[in-house]
Amino acid sequence: MSTFASRGRALRLPHKGVLAVLGVVVAVAVSVVFVLWATAGGTTAPPTHRPATPARSHAPAARTDAEPFTMFSGEGHGVVRPRDVVAGPDGNVWFTAAQDRVGRITPEGKITLFSDPAGRLHGPNQIVSGPDGALWFTAVDGRIGRIATDGQITTVVVGEHGASPLGLAVGPDGNLWYSIGNQVGRVTPTGEHVTFGGTPGEVELPTFITAGPDGNLWFTDLDGRIGRVTTDGQITTFDATGADVAFPGEIVAGADGNLWFTSPGSNRIGRITPEGRVDSFDGAPAGAEEPSAITAGADGNVWFTNSNNRIGRISAGGQITTYAPGGANVRTPFGITAGPDGNVWFASLNSNGIGFIRPSSVEAG
Repeated sequence: MSTFASRGRALRLPHKGVLAVLGVVVAVAVSVVFVLWATAGGTTAPPTHRPATPARSHAPAARTDAEPFTMFSGEGHGVVRPRDVVAGPDGNVWFTAAQDRVGRITPEGKITLFSDPAGRLHGPNQIVSGPDGALWFTAVDGRIGRIATDGQITTVVVGEHGASPLGLAVGPDGNLWYSIGNQVGRVTPTGEHVTFGGTPGEVELPTFITAGPDGNLWFTDLDGRIGRVTTDGQITTFDATGADVAFPGEIVAGADGNLWFTSPGSNRIGRITPEGRVDSFDGAPAGAEEPSAITAGADGNVWFTNSNNRIGRISAGGQITTYAPGGANVRTPFGITAGPDGNVWFASLNSNGIGFIRPSSVEAG
């Protein structure tokens, strides 16, 4: 088993045996420390309620070694350890990378990198397509950044005393929502921001966040809960540990009207209904290992990355399949997104490349 890493992003390196166990402990500790950096103040929401209706689900699993992958190497362009990816409003795919870079890749594979001449860009992580036609991203120095499609970068400070945002999502209210410390925050496209939570036991270690089908924001909490926050800051959390969920990771709204999330600590994919019922599906028989990033595909399925160099897919009914890259140079796929071309794009962290898998090819194959 390779080490677990939250896409915050701490390090995640494939190991085996005893080193794997140590790696899991270290990576989780790093993720927790990363989140605990935040001590920013803000508006406190009403007390949290924790109704829980966990269930454990199983579904048939399959695995294949088909060759539906295309990879573009970024090494000749200076791409180092790409992290997160998102479909941009300009028909391209955008990504964050090490060395304080944000990149753009066309569907044909042309790569352009951008940096901030003013030096305000440090450690970009999660990236989303914003409500204003630009790309927005989190950074490790307490900032949320904005990059226009022409490469112009601006940032806004949302963290204090070393606090850094982790997850990021566009809310139904037209604002950006993020996780930071033991709070959930909201920032407007003009830079005004406020945080919710912070009460002991309300939100512990929020990591990733997404807009739900019910008009609310949903987030994962490393303590084994899934949270819901309304656009006016009302927070409710649901216990997922009874459904074999451990260290829940990324979360996304699925085509079936539910929220889907990864559970790297138990090699499972979880599902929570808008009413708070939690199920999870065992991915181990299909070759899923420490699933991390997740996205809703154009084909109606949910897709996810694995630390064992595989890309996985789960249907609305819980059928899990994983795909090996074969001859494609895919090493440690990290971020993943539904691309503008109908393919599923991902960042290959340890091969310094960006690639995609064709859902149509794996269906046919």
